[in-house]
Amino acid sequence: MTRAKFFLIVLVCSFSWYLLPGYLFTTLTSISWVCWVFSKSVTAQQLGSGLRGLGLGALTLDWSAVSSFLFSPLISPFFAIVNVFVGYVLIVYIVTPIAYWGVHLFSARRFPIFSSHLFTAQGQLYDILAIVNNNFELDKVKYEEEGRIHLSVFFALTYGFGFATIASTITHVGLFYGSKHI
Repeated sequence: MTRAKFFLIVLVCSFSWYLLPGYLFTTLTSISWVCWVFSKSVTAQQLGSGLRGLGLGALTLDWSAVSSFLFSPLISPFFAIVNVFVGYVLIVYIVTPIAYWGVHLFSARRFPIFSSHLFTAQGQLYDILAIVNNNFELDKVKYEEEGRIHLSVFFALTYGFGFATIASTITHVGLFYGSKHI
């Protein structure tokens, strides 16, 4: 068998393998019994949905969803998996619900709990094209007319934690390795 034929066979097989869960039957990516049982409850959808919520009680039959958080749990060391899992639980199941339902951080309940979209202060989708001119630059006058851009609480928190992670990594390296050379 030639390399090209082998490549085409693998290409067709991997495309077909992804086509079922990734495109035709996306329910396989997140099966949530919480959403099925409480189908009319917005809070249950926010808690149970694995695609648009916190994913409590959600199961998956899609390997790409299982392996997406740390490339592959089969090749990562156990301490790395536990470290990522603890951080995930802390942010998704403790900090985000407290910020959303408890503290009502950033007027959180006006927006979805988990979304990458931008919103107006009233919770509507933000029209980005209204504040950008023909050169794709921010038009400050139109921005003042439209109002501030708002993020979902999860998106805002993960941005903040991401910047804090970068700063803490630099600080850790400086303190851990820099102190040995003084």
